[in-house]
Amino acid sequence: MFKSLRSKWISLLVILLSALMLVTGYATLKSMRASSTQQAESSLEVASKVFQQALDNRAAQLSNSVRLLAADFGFRQAIATAEQATIDSVLQNHGSRINAQLALLLDPQGELLASSASLDATDIAQLRPVTLGSSAVTEILLIDGQAFQMVMVPVRAPVVIAWVGMGFLIDVPLAEQIKGITGLEISFIQLDDDANQTLTSTLPEPAQQQLSSKLTEIMRAANTTHFAADFSFITRGKALDDEQRLWALLHMADDRWLASYQQLRQQLVEIFAFGLLLGLIAAFLFARSISKPLSQLSAFAMAIGQGKATEPPAISQDEVGVLTSTLVSMQHSIAARELQLRRQAEHDALTGLLNRHAVEQRLPDILQTRQGTLLQLNIIQFKHINDTLGLANGDILLQLLAQRLGHHQPAPAFCARLNGDEFLMLFEQILTEQQLVDLYNSLQPAYNIQGSLINLKIAIGIYPFQPGKGSASEALRRVDLAQENASQSGGGIAFYQSGQDETHQRELTIIRDLPTALSSGQLYVVYQPKVELASRQCHSAEALIRWQHPHLGFISPVEFIATAEHSGNISLITQWMLQTVVKQLASWQQDYPTLRVAVNLSAADLLDQNLPQQIRSLLEQYQVPATALALEVTESAVMQDTSKVIANLNKLKEMAINLAIDDFGTGQSSLAYLKQLPVNEIKIDRAFVKDIETNTNDALIVNATVKLAHGLGFKVTAEGLENQAGLSFLHDAGCDTVQGYFFSKPLATVDFSRWLTHFATTTTSVAEVTK
Repeated sequence: MFKSLRSKWISLLVILLSALMLVTGYATLKSMRASSTQQAESSLEVASKVFQQALDNRAAQLSNSVRLLAADFGFRQAIATAEQATIDSVLQNHGSRINAQLALLLDPQGELLASSASLDATDIAQLRPVTLGSSAVTEILLIDGQAFQMVMVPVRAPVVIAWVGMGFLIDVPLAEQIKGITGLEISFIQLDDDANQTLTSTLPEPAQQQLSSKLTEIMRAANTTHFAADFSFITRGKALDDEQRLWALLHMADDRWLASYQQLRQQLVEIFAFGLLLGLIAAFLFARSISKPLSQLSAFAMAIGQGKATEPPAISQDEVGVLTSTLVSMQHSIAARELQLRRQAEHDALTGLLNRHAVEQRLPDILQTRQGTLLQLNIIQFKHINDTLGLANGDILLQLLAQRLGHHQPAPAFCARLNGDEFLMLFEQILTEQQLVDLYNSLQPAYNIQGSLINLKIAIGIYPFQPGKGSASEALRRVDLAQENASQSGGGIAFYQSGQDETHQRELTIIRDLPTALSSGQLYVVYQPKVELASRQCHSAEALIRWQHPHLGFISPVEFIATAEHSGNISLITQWMLQTVVKQLASWQQDYPTLRVAVNLSAADLLDQNLPQQIRSLLEQYQVPATALALEVTESAVMQDTSKVIANLNKLKEMAINLAIDDFGTGQSSLAYLKQLPVNEIKIDRAFVKDIETNTNDALIVNATVKLAHGLGFKVTAEGLENQAGLSFLHDAGCDTVQGYFFSKPLATVDFSRWLTHFATTTTSVAEVTK
């Protein structure tokens, strides 16, 4: 018997049928109990509403009595004339007449004018919010340690000149009165500032003592019916004030709703007792036969879940035995799957080397306990290789490189592929210079890709480390900085140099603080004049940006503009610069209507299709003519995406904005593109101008550039003029405009305005000097 799980379940059904009487009895009792409980709760809920209505009716009656006093002409006259004796007498008499235990008068600001009892500042503070309204108010308050139903009515003449209030104690007489209406026992609970409880109740004294221990539980769940086996009443609590310091409890005696239920329960208990006993005996026998093997299987499954190698329990070959075999098979499958997942999580699928996750897991322990050398390798221009050979051959190349790294001697502690074409090697020793050279040379021989020999340029960053010196993130950052230096040098080996961290942190600080600097006034604009040689007049200038950092001090534009371009924030600077310059041009229109100011644009700006519309909106916003604005672009910026750049430049030129090629001669443009550019001006870089009077090659370049530009219809500006000799040469070469320290350094806005005014008055003398 009970040899199969099926037979056991058949036996269970027989036992369940035997226990049907017990289930039926339980359901019957539960239904009756629920019905009796529901009836009791309904009775309490109705009584609670009656209780609230009684309080409301009492409040209405009291309010009418107090309104009569507030409307009394003599009382209002006494208040208006501040007749204190009359006020005190009226409050005392009227309070006695309506059985008020407290009578008081407040001014419109809530200050106490008169009271039949001594009130402290705390009591008055409770009453003060009432004076913020304009109509009668009824509230239940704790005053002088006692609970009052306060009625506050404004005294008008015709505006509110005071508030008269009457207070009526909430005590046993009130509870008895409400008991007579509801037929229930009533209790009032009062809480002081220290959470001490004061009980006022119509309950018998023994019941009051039992109730005291249950008050906290009852007040924690307001408007809920509470049942307790050790208390002969069911109770429903209701908070009478907003701060829940005064509670009313309604009690219904148990014998009012449990009598019929208890009688029937006794009968059912006797009927079902015998059947329940039989059911328990049968359930015990059944559970004993099946619980032991199931417990063993549960322990075995728990061990599998925890990854423990546990022997399966010896169980008979029934359905439970089949389940045991299934669990054993699952244990083996989970172990194999865990091993596979662990390898996938820690290894690169392409090369079989460790991945970044595995490096971050292993590196901290090694850095804390050992010395060694960390190497990061990068393939120079790997994207170009991928584009040329295809992604599949690029993957093969990475696999071949990984094989060479893995077979290198001395063997590394581990090799890893961090991402793309970046690899990491860790040696648990400080490698000598010769060992590093040998490693680099071992990677140089050509790699055979489907019969084609491919030579790679490898950049290797090196970071020797000592135990306990720095974290894993610091080590990875430092070796990455070293590798970047090697890559920028075109390949080879580069060691981490002390101080590179500070440079990196400085760049991060600049990137982080740039948005704040733009809005907080740290950045400002200076203007360098551009003088026309023919007329010896200044009608244009170049706007240059400056940054005075509160902690880093003055930051060179070369530094923070390059950092902004690399981080993708250059558009923030451009937008700020354009708005600042256009706004300043608007203020100069009246004094210098012919002045034109140039702003530099980056490659990212030229590729922005919204740039022309943004500039148009700015000019319209500040009512500045487009001819007052000039834009300067570099040759290298034009070469980023020539078709898009030329399209944007054409839109800007159609707006009548002056366009110039900045730093001409130092970029990468060709004459073929130059003739297509819709520009008005070419600016010769200062590298060809500053020594023009002594360097014949510079002189030849400047002469040729001027002739070429004039031939193409462009005007020419020379940057970097520093002396009289250079000015004379540029004049003879036919240069149109010059810019440099010879005339003025870049000036702040106010200084530039003064310079313009001064320069205009000295134009004649300057012209004589330059002849």
